[in-house]
Amino acid sequence: MLSPRWYQTAANDAVWSYLAEKNGNPIVVLPTGAGKSLVIAMLIRQALEFGGRVVVLAHRKELLQQNADEIRGLISGVDVGVYSAGLKSREIHNAVVVAGIQSVYRKFADLGRRHLVLVDEAHLISDLEETMYRQFLTGIAKANDGLRIVGLTATPFRTGTGPICGPDRIFQRIVFEAQTGELIEQGFLCPITNKAADAEVNTDKVGLRGGEFVESELQAAFDDVDKVMIAVQEIIDKTKDRHSVLIFSTGVHHAEQIQKILADATCERVGVVTGETLDIERATMLADFKAQR
Repeated sequence: MLSPRWYQTAANDAVWSYLAEKNGNPIVVLPTGAGKSLVIAMLIRQALEFGGRVVVLAHRKELLQQNADEIRGLISGVDVGVYSAGLKSREIHNAVVVAGIQSVYRKFADLGRRHLVLVDEAHLISDLEETMYRQFLTGIAKANDGLRIVGLTATPFRTGTGPICGPDRIFQRIVFEAQTGELIEQGFLCPITNKAADAEVNTDKVGLRGGEFVESELQAAFDDVDKVMIAVQEIIDKTKDRHSVLIFSTGVHHAEQIQKILADATCERVGVVTGETLDIERATMLADFKAQR
C-alpha cells in the first residue's frame, strides 16, 4: 500500500476510535483531491484484519470501477467483487463488494453477512425513507446485527436540508475533517484560482432532486449552441498560457458540443470521456492528456 499522508492516517484512526467507543455511524470529510480512495482502502484493510466483510457503495459506475481498481492496487491480494448492472457484473460473495446503489438497493439480503458499509459521496443520502440509499442501508442493517456505516464526503451538508449528521439521521458525527486551506499550505493540494465566468447561465428554474440539480434540466439550461460558443471562447482566452485544460460538462451532448466547437476554434485535439467510452479509449485519452498531447 502507498504510504498514507498524516491526515489520511488521522481519518482512519478517528473512524476506528469512534466505532470502538461509540454507537452510531461516523463521517469523514476530505476535500476533493485529498485521497479518499486511500482512506477507503485503509478502512477496508483494517476491517479485513478484524475478520470483517465490507460493502463499498457509490452512485456512478465510473466511481465503482475506479474504487474497485484502486482498492485492488492498494491492498495486496484483496478479494474484491463488483455489483453493477452498468458494468455487467454481479459479484456478491467476495469479502469486499463494490456496489452501485441503483443495482443493489433491493439486493442487500443477497450479500450475506456484512460488518461494514462504506459510502462514497455520502452527502447524496437523503432523509426520505423511500430512496434507494435509505432502503439499502435500512435493510442491510436489519439483516446484520452490529453493522456499522461510515460515510466519506467533501461536502457534509445537503442543499436545502443542511448538515448530513444528526441524532435522527444515518450519520451521527463528523469524526475527522481535513481543512482545504491547511492542505494547500502543506503542499498536498494545489492552490485554488477561482474566477467567475464572464458569461453566466441562469439556473433559477433548474430543480433539485436529492440535494442535487436535476441533470436533464441543468443540461437544458447550458446546452445551447450560442451559450457554448461564448463559453468556449472565454475558455480559450483565459487558458492560453496553460498546457492542459479539463472541462466538465452537464451531459454527453453538451460535452460533444464543446468538443466540436473547441476543436474547430483551436485546431487542437479535444477528447471526450463519458460513461460509454470504451476502457481502451479512455485509457489512451487520459494518458495523452497527462502527457500534454
